[in-house]
Amino acid sequence: MDAEELRGWAARKMMYEDARWVYDIVGSAGVSSDLTAFAGLFLSHQFVRVAYEGATALRSSNPHVGIPEFAAGLSDQYAAVSARYRHATKLLDDNSKTLTEVLAELRAEIELHRQAFTGKTRRWLRWAETDLGLYLHGDDLLGATVPASFRLGLDVGGQTKHKTGEDLSAVTEECGGTLAYMCGATFVPDDPAPALDLRTVRIRSRDCRTDRYLAGKFEAKFPLELKMLLLLIEGDLNTSRLILPATSSGHRDAVLRAQTVTLIHSLTALQRIASMTGTTSSPGLIRLGELLDSPPVSRLTSPMGLLVRNRFVHYEMNDPRILPDLTKPLCGLVQQVFPGQTWQSLSRDVTDVTERAANLISHWSP
Repeated sequence: MDAEELRGWAARKMMYEDARWVYDIVGSAGVSSDLTAFAGLFLSHQFVRVAYEGATALRSSNPHVGIPEFAAGLSDQYAAVSARYRHATKLLDDNSKTLTEVLAELRAEIELHRQAFTGKTRRWLRWAETDLGLYLHGDDLLGATVPASFRLGLDVGGQTKHKTGEDLSAVTEECGGTLAYMCGATFVPDDPAPALDLRTVRIRSRDCRTDRYLAGKFEAKFPLELKMLLLLIEGDLNTSRLILPATSSGHRDAVLRAQTVTLIHSLTALQRIASMTGTTSSPGLIRLGELLDSPPVSRLTSPMGLLVRNRFVHYEMNDPRILPDLTKPLCGLVQQVFPGQTWQSLSRDVTDVTERAANLISHWSP
C-alpha cells in the first residue's frame, strides 16, 4: 500500500469511526436515556460536523478517498447539512468573522427569541414569561436554546418552544442519511447494533428570562451577547467533560477527536474575548489570562496543536509528509503532525484544560 492509498484508508477509517459513534449515541439514547429528548440541543453541532466532513470526503476527486457511487446519492442531504455546518461553525471556528460581528449576530438572535416568546400573555402575567431554556446535568450547564438555535440556523420567528425542540431533533434526522452513507461507504460488514449504556445521563431543563438570568453572570460590564457566547462555551465544555465520556465505550478515538475540537474552538473564542476585554481588571478575567498563558493551552493552540485539530476535523489528508499508521490510536496522526506528543499526552492536556476552563466559566465571579 503506497502512502497516498494509506492516507485514503486512514480518512475512511476515521470517517467510519465518527459516523458509528454518532449512530451509537442516537440509537442507544432511544433505549434508556434522557439524551433521547435533548441530544439535538447540545450534540447536533457534533453530528453536523461529522456528516458534513464525511460528505465532503465522499465527494472528493481523490480516488483513494471519494466514492462516486455513494456521493451521487448525497445531493439532497448534503445541501441541508452544508447549510447547518456553516451556521454551526460561525461562532467558534470562523476566521472570516470578527468577534464584533459574531456578537452583533448573537445579539440579533437574542432579540428574535425575546420577540418570539415574550409579550404573548396578558400584561399582568408577562413577568412570568421566559425566552431562554437551560439544560443541565446536576448543576452543570450543558446547553441553552438561544445559542443552539443560532448555531444551527433555526428560524424561531412565531414558533413555540415545543416547535423549536422539534426542529432541534430534526437536525439529527437531517444528518442521518449522510451518516448512513458514511458507514456504508467504508464497506465494513455486520455493522453492530447501538450498544452504549447511557442510563447514567440525567438531564433536567429550566426556563428563564435571558436578561434576568445573565444579569448575575460574568462581568457586569459585559453585554448580553458576550455573556451568551460565554454561556455557549460553558455548555460545550461541560458536555465534553460530562456527557462525551459516557459515549466512549468502543469509540475512544471518535470521542477524543470531538473533545479536542471542542476545546480548541472554545480556547480560540476565549482568546478573542480576552483580547477584546483585557485580562487584568477582575478576578474572573485574571484567571482567564492565567489559563490562556498555561503550558497545556499554549500547546493546544500552537500551530502544531491547530494542525492536530485540522486532522481531527477534515478526513482527507493532502500533505505528502503525513504517513498514517492504521494500527495506532488516532491513526498515529498526533505524532505525525505534533512531534513529541502522543495520543496519551494529548488526552491528558484535553482533559485537564477542559476541566479547568469549564470550572472557570461556571464559577466566574461577577
